[in-house]
This record gives sequence, C-alpha cells and structure tokens, in this order.
Amino acid sequence: MSELTTADRLAIQEILYRYSHAIDRGRWEELPTLFTEDCCLDLSQVLGRYDGSAGIRQFTETLRSVGIFMRHFVSNIVVEGDSERAHASAYVIAITGPAGSTPRQTTGFYEDELRKQDGRWLFHRRQLTLDVSAA
Repeated sequence: MSELTTADRLAIQEILYRYSHAIDRGRWEELPTLFTEDCCLDLSQVLGRYDGSAGIRQFTETLRSVGIFMRHFVSNIVVEGDSERAHASAYVIAITGPAGSTPRQTTGFYEDELRKQDGRWLFHRRQLTLDVSAA
C-alpha cells in the first residue's frame, strides 16, 4: 500500500472539521455521511456509544431533541496511515451548554480510525476522551 498523500491528509483534516460543523450547526442529515456503515462513535464519558449507521442516526436524533449549544475547536491534528486506512489524533475544546444558559468549556482529544471508501475518507471509529469528567 502507498503512503498517505498530501491530498489524503487534507481530506482527513476536512472530515474532522466537517464533523464539528455538522454537530455545531445542527446539520443532522450530513453527520451520518461522514461515517462507514459499520462505524463506532464512542462518546461514553458524556453521551454514550453508538454503533453502525443506526447508532449514528440515534445519536443525531438525541442531539436534535436536546437543543444544546455546541462549538468544537479541533487542533494539533496528527495523521498516520496509508492510502486505505489512517489514524488521526486531535485535541478538542468543546464549549457546550443548554440553549440560553452560560456555556462551559471542556477539553480532551479525539482518536480516530478512518477508512477510504469510494475515494472518500470516512470515520470508522471515533473516540472522545475528556481531560476531566464532564459532570
């Protein structure tokens, strides 16, 4: 297998950013298109774990119904892999709270496994680890 190209690296960074935009702006129809069908979204510390396409749809419905304010800032992205599979690590600052309240800030990092399918990079596994419990 060949190494990651510059175009691959940019596409992987783009999908990390698209995830944040989809969640922060309520683009619920876009979010499932960022994941493989057999994916795992592990947000166990705050929102649970969601498996497969049905799990991602459940996650989007949960967020849609909660009405929470969110802004995610992703940085320090490190990508390793080849032309078909990649691992990305990134820091995240999340500013969240119930709509109309004073939001609070949480920090942590994402560990992502990505797969290239039909020329597009998609999340296969995304795990959030918070630096401090969000309690």
